[in-house]
Amino acid sequence: MKKIFIFGYYGFKNIGDEAILSSIIDTLRKIDPNITISALSYSAQYTEDLHNIKAISRNNLREIVRAIKEADLVISGGGSLLQDVTSNRSLIYYLGIIYLAKKMNKKVMFYGNGIGPINKNISKYLINMVANKVDMIAVRDYNSLIELKSLGINRSIEVTADATFVLEPVSKNRVKEILDNQGIPTDKPLIGVSVRPWRNDDSLKRALSKFGDYVTEKNMNILFIPMQPSRDIPVSREICESMKNRAYIIEGELNPREVMGLIGHMDILVGMRLHALIFAAGTSVPMLGIEYDPKVKSFLDIIEQVN
Repeated sequence: MKKIFIFGYYGFKNIGDEAILSSIIDTLRKIDPNITISALSYSAQYTEDLHNIKAISRNNLREIVRAIKEADLVISGGGSLLQDVTSNRSLIYYLGIIYLAKKMNKKVMFYGNGIGPINKNISKYLINMVANKVDMIAVRDYNSLIELKSLGINRSIEVTADATFVLEPVSKNRVKEILDNQGIPTDKPLIGVSVRPWRNDDSLKRALSKFGDYVTEKNMNILFIPMQPSRDIPVSREICESMKNRAYIIEGELNPREVMGLIGHMDILVGMRLHALIFAAGTSVPMLGIEYDPKVKSFLDIIEQVN
């Protein structure tokens, strides 16, 4: 029985990253229903409950080494793992897993990764040293391909798409149940908004507050849809509180398919979060993307959407 170990930004209750893991698992199980899958996680119990796989704590080095040793394939599971904008430490951490796997002569694959931005010389050196040992590289956009080539990666690189494009939303009945349970009215058009905290975002919050008031005065409702509740709900509340008119926020934790279903119910989505925009595209919902990161611009370019 084949064993696969997947690492990524899992267990932080970020809907986009959990959607990536869910999509990879679904794809692998379609290829081989008997495959054994384990994944790295910040919260092992959360990941095991959500995805029905074995999870390894990202802080347990002994278990990580064991998982790599037992694996037939190690997968870098999507997302923007190789970048040094948010943290140098996480870049070194993920490169370290790849380095360990190759030291054990394991096959390693990049599965729909986004690459960059890479700004520091030490980051560029480390990526060049490690990524050139990877057995298969598939990235989710052309900018990631260009970034890797600029770093001197001489492996064959395939441009595919974000893993979550294969994800299926929950039923319309389940979406209606969620909206009813949270007291969200459905008698008017719903404009979905996905925001996240970002540096110097006061002007953006003011703009979204004005936009929200304008929309509600046109007889529509605003619904904030958090993609990482612990981070996105506080920003959403700030904007709601600065509005003259009422807006709504999805509270609590939903799974990726539920969030995708909710976004699919919107008449329009205005979004910062990449996977909110991907969910809108996947459910044929018109969108307006707010470009805060190159990965958002890359996606909007791919679908020929003005940001």
